[in-house]
Amino acid sequence: MPFFKLKYWLLAGMLLPLVLLTLALIAPNGPAYSVVERGDGFQLRRYAPFIVAETTVPGAFADADAGAYPLLLDYIRGRNSGGRKVPMMAPVMQQAAAAADGERGWRVQFVMPREYPLGMLPAPADAAVALRPQPERLVAAVRFGGGWQEARWQEHAAELLNALARAGRARVGEPVFARYNAAFVPGLLRRNEVLVAVEP
Repeated sequence: MPFFKLKYWLLAGMLLPLVLLTLALIAPNGPAYSVVERGDGFQLRRYAPFIVAETTVPGAFADADAGAYPLLLDYIRGRNSGGRKVPMMAPVMQQAAAAADGERGWRVQFVMPREYPLGMLPAPADAAVALRPQPERLVAAVRFGGGWQEARWQEHAAELLNALARAGRARVGEPVFARYNAAFVPGLLRRNEVLVAVEP
């Protein structure tokens, strides 16, 4: 192989991981929101309405991905009434919920593109997947990096709920774990959030 070709392939081999990492760190165009207040230990956001594809699976926090991801990925890859692909936005959201058998489970949601109203989204072919509009809401958020272990999420969720209590804010529903990056992104570079809806 001529030297210039070898040099080209070596350069491409070094740049490709950097390009992939850069793309993974750029959060896709997720739900629109405006920051309305910066509290002590949290950010208060007003989210515009958006739509999610969701499924609820039984089991432990750490096992939710294995149960939910294949179903949701099948939907966005074309297992739907239109047989077409649907772009996936950030974040992926996970929240405690009762599974079909009544046991503790987890609701996992993929955010649908802003430009797709409900009528433009193909219906899921699998009854375990549903499209659910999310109304405009006021949400408290706290951001953190690192791994996706349940203990880290619970720690930051507790801190957020304590901060809301100090601020006299009443929450609505359960905290949500939101992940913005691909799994191969190093933990310290990840954007993770705890989100919880609050009363206006």
